[in-house]
Amino acid sequence: MTFHLNCHDRIKYNVFSKIVNNDMDESIINSLIQKALDTVEKTYTKEEITAVLEYGDEFEKPVAILSLETLEDKKDAKLLTEHLTGCDGRIREASALKISEFLHNEKTAEYFLDEKGVKTILNGIMDINPNVGRALIDGIKTSASLQELILPLLLERIEELIENLKELSKTPFRENKLNNRKNHAKNKVVFNLYWAMEALYHTKFNKNYREKVLNILNFTNTYIDYTIREKTAKILSKTDNAPDNLLQKLKNDENFYVKNQLLC
Repeated sequence: MTFHLNCHDRIKYNVFSKIVNNDMDESIINSLIQKALDTVEKTYTKEEITAVLEYGDEFEKPVAILSLETLEDKKDAKLLTEHLTGCDGRIREASALKISEFLHNEKTAEYFLDEKGVKTILNGIMDINPNVGRALIDGIKTSASLQELILPLLLERIEELIENLKELSKTPFRENKLNNRKNHAKNKVVFNLYWAMEALYHTKFNKNYREKVLNILNFTNTYIDYTIREKTAKILSKTDNAPDNLLQKLKNDENFYVKNQLLC
């Protein structure tokens, strides 16, 4: 629970920092700081939280979301997932934390298992803010039902990301493009792949998707970015009857973090 409390405090702190850093007149800043204090210290009823999420401003939403203690139906869950993408980063992170908390409970987890909810959570895993993906994965690994539903979509997304990386490999300047840390398009794909593979590790992929997973690992085990090879080794450590050639290759990887996944 410490993880959630620390995240809550950070999001509340960000409510203040975003105001103070703005280039505004001192009187306006003081007024906004007072508004932030009032918001953070406010005790919300369930009805007030719903009203804020439906009609409130961006400023108040993250604190209102963190105040949500119960989830009564799919309508409540829908309000959270609607704020998991396409919103301010503080709102997305707060939504991810609360969704994660509710995924830990079998009854409330059911409210997120409709098609739109699962797809939104999948997109949230690869949010540009890693705290969003990290929180969602923390919830996913406790919900067997969500793992089962998200797994085929997750594998499909990983395959799409790999195809994007393969396209980069077809250029005349392959090594430059793959090595270039300033290549925003490539970095975004690698970032998404990293978090998608972390989520994959926490599913029961051995049950029906072992061969599809091995096809993915056959590409990622040679990828130039060691963080992808590290996730490859982590997934391989959980793979039933893992191919010996992959095991040996990654156990002898030049990067300590990669081989450590299989040696520890």
